[in-house]
Amino acid sequence: MKPVVWQGVRWTSTEYFTLEDKGLYQLAQGSITGVIRELPFSIHYEVELTNDWKTDSFYLRSYGPDARELKVTSNLLGQWYDREGNQITAFDDCHDIDISLTPFTNSLPIKRLHLQPGQHADINVIYILLPEFELQKVRQRYTMIRDNYWLYENLDSGFSAKLSFDEYGIMNDYPGYLQRRY
Repeated sequence: MKPVVWQGVRWTSTEYFTLEDKGLYQLAQGSITGVIRELPFSIHYEVELTNDWKTDSFYLRSYGPDARELKVTSNLLGQWYDREGNQITAFDDCHDIDISLTPFTNSLPIKRLHLQPGQHADINVIYILLPEFELQKVRQRYTMIRDNYWLYENLDSGFSAKLSFDEYGIMNDYPGYLQRRY
């Protein structure tokens, strides 16, 4: 798959994204740079996925004076572990992640769930607010409207958006937030 570039609409940012087939797994990588809520940021992430789009692990690193790093792994059954192998019980029953500054993580549930038009699924996700690195468990709903067109709803906040994806399941535009440039 060729690289993807998204540009922020609501905040200043650019993301360069790649998805590589590594045989036994897939590796999604993104580098995002910009300014949001008057905070400059430069963040790199890596998400290791099974070939059926389950999140095996994710790694985040920010650069600059307040550099941070986070690595979390999954047992693929809805349990998550920190770098030292300690279970993070607050995220039990989360099968996907949602990284706030990238539209890529919206691809995870739509590729994993295999819904048909008109069907929806309610899921729990680990939501990662960047650049602050705040993690929380959030309830979301994905409804397939038609091929490559979905309704996303945050069941905790009431936020919703209609999202379009390309033939690979990678988001085109996130209306009012991000636009795909390449």
